[in-house]
Formats: sequence, C-alpha cells, structure tokens
Amino acid sequence: MLELLGIASLSFMAALSGAVVPGPVFMLVVSESMRSGRVAGPLIVLGHLILESFIIFLVFLGLGPLMKSKLALTIMGFAGGAMLMLMGLRLMRDALNLKINDEALFSNPSLAKTGRASRSLLISGFLSSGSNPYFFLWWLMEGSPLIMSAISIAGAPGLLSFLVGHAFADLAWFSFVSCSIHKSRKFLSWRIVRAILFASSVALISLAIYLPFSLYFQVNMLVNAFMRSLTKRFYY
Repeated sequence: MLELLGIASLSFMAALSGAVVPGPVFMLVVSESMRSGRVAGPLIVLGHLILESFIIFLVFLGLGPLMKSKLALTIMGFAGGAMLMLMGLRLMRDALNLKINDEALFSNPSLAKTGRASRSLLISGFLSSGSNPYFFLWWLMEGSPLIMSAISIAGAPGLLSFLVGHAFADLAWFSFVSCSIHKSRKFLSWRIVRAILFASSVALISLAIYLPFSLYFQVNMLVNAFMRSLTKRFYY
C-alpha cells in the first residue's frame, strides 16, 4: 500500500510540475473559463487525458522510438503549430467581435452544460494538448520511464496508481484555475474580458510560431551532438 501511495504521489508531483507551466492548455482553460464558466477546466482536461491515454497505448505497442524520430517530431511540431495558429486566430476573432450585448452570455455559464458545448470543450482539450510538441516529448522522455518504473515496482496496481495520480494533478490544477477565473468574472467588465481573451489569443499565436521552430532546432542540435559522439567513438 505504501508503495502505491508513493507511486501516486510521485506521479502527482511530476504531472503538477508540468501543468503549472503556462502552455496551450492553460491558455485555453483561461479563455474558455471566461466564456463557459467553471466546467471548462474539467472538460478540457478530459480531452487532454484522452490524448495521454492514446500516447501511453502507443508506447506499450512499442512505437515510442518511432515517435522520437526526427521526422516524427518535426511533423508533430509544425502540425501542432498550425493547430495552435487556427485556435489563436479563432479566439482573436471572437475577442474582437465581443460587444457589450454579449454580457449576458458571459454571465450565464449554463451554456457550456449543453451537449454541443461540452463536446467542443473536450475536443479543444484534445487538440490543444496535441498541438504542443513538447507534450509528446515529455511523455516519451520522462513519462514512459516513470510508467515502466511504476510497473516494475508494483505491477498493474503500480500502473493504475501512476495514472490516477497523474490525472488527479491535471484535474485539480486546471479545475482550480477554471473556478478562480469563473469567480473573478463577475467583477470584470466586458472590456476587460475582451482584453484577456485577446491576450490569450496573442499568446496562442506566439506559441504557434515559437514551439515548432524551437523543437526543430533542438532536434537538429541533438542529432548533430549524437553524430559527433559516434564519430569520436569510431575515430578513437
């Protein structure tokens, strides 16, 4: 039992350390909580967790090395950048079109409880996670070894403890962010809401430009360093 609690605690802290760093999911939670209320955070996280489950499944199928390849990382980086750009431009359009007549919409979060809005938030969580290439890198470089370690320590219960701890960290943090923004919404004018949405859209567009190119150059540096180490090894 203590081993399982230790695995869950380690998983919780590892996930929380990544969740608190602002990224596409964080920006999405901020903007959607303004529009849809406190339910935005949990629904977006659910989409995020669905993608994580898919990645874990691929790792267990042995596709981890393929996903680490230079070509795969480059494709994920630029495809993710394109998705982020579209999300940012859409959010910017909504922010610029926001008028004082939309005040009732923002003060009535029950809109997000409809099936269509819930599905939209869930899909947005899935896409915003997939748009961040460093999300995949974290799972391949750090998440996978942690999972294997949990399995080696406690088998299937260890894996379950790891997944529960990881999911709880994401859900707790983004629910807190979403609830905090929802609570503060009543004190903000529609102009401030529009400014926050616009700032979030600019942040998403900036990430869309920065993340793919930073990953591309980082991958090239890693490949060149690896080739230099091989050259030295065979030379000497």
